[in-house]
Order: sequence, then structure tokens, then C-alpha cells
Amino acid sequence: MKPLLLAIAMGAAFSAQAANIDVSITNATDGVYFTPLIVAAHSDDANLFQTGTPASEAVEAMAEGGDISGLEDLALSVGAAVSANPAEGILAPGETASTRLYTQHGDVLSIAAMLLPSNDAFIGVDSWKIPKKR
Repeated sequence: MKPLLLAIAMGAAFSAQAANIDVSITNATDGVYFTPLIVAAHSDDANLFQTGTPASEAVEAMAEGGDISGLEDLALSVGAAVSANPAEGILAPGETASTRLYTQHGDVLSIAAMLLPSNDAFIGVDSWKIPKKR
């Protein structure tokens, strides 16, 4: 099995309590596509998914059919800054999608998208701590 590569680059303009962060996601795979991405900055006491726990209905919908609406609703319900589908569709190998999120001090970053071709695989970043400085 080949490892899956996801490159994430972030830039930020910070103040004492909040920041605008720029997130760029590059599909560094060879032949694997990402369905619409969900990118969310949220407090560290919330999760869109957690490794090692049973998948929620929202995660199942994303992983099995590329439907990020349930994860978007979940993120918004916990006060997350959300960017749904920054690639405006499928993110092909070698392509990059970028978005800007307004975050609060202490927020974490989560990202998810279904992998194609697959029937239930997805990429994900679960609650990655956003650095305080550039």
C-alpha cells in the first residue's frame, strides 16, 4: 500500500485574541482524488471526528459518498469557522485549494474529504493545534 500524502501550508496574521489564517491543501497523491473538502477551525473541546472511535453519521456520509453537509452542520453548531468545498469540487492530484478562516486564540484545525476511487476511505486532520506565531 502506498502512503497517502496531504500537504498543508498555513500562513497567519495574528492579534492577541484572534487571527486570520490562510490554509492551502495540496493533493500530493498519484491518481487519488479528494471529494469536496471541509476545513474548520474550532475550539479544542470539539471534534468533527476522532481517530479510533466509531464513525458518526456525518463522517459516514462524507467517507462513503463525499457529502460534507453533516460535518459542516456539526462544525457550525460548535461555533467553528468553516470553509466548505474550497476547491469548488474535486481536488485532483497535484492541485491546490486555498481558503482563509477567522480563528480565535486556542482554536484547532480539522480537515476531511473522501478519497476517490474508494467506497469509504477519507483523508483527515483531526484537531491540529494552530500555531500561535507564523
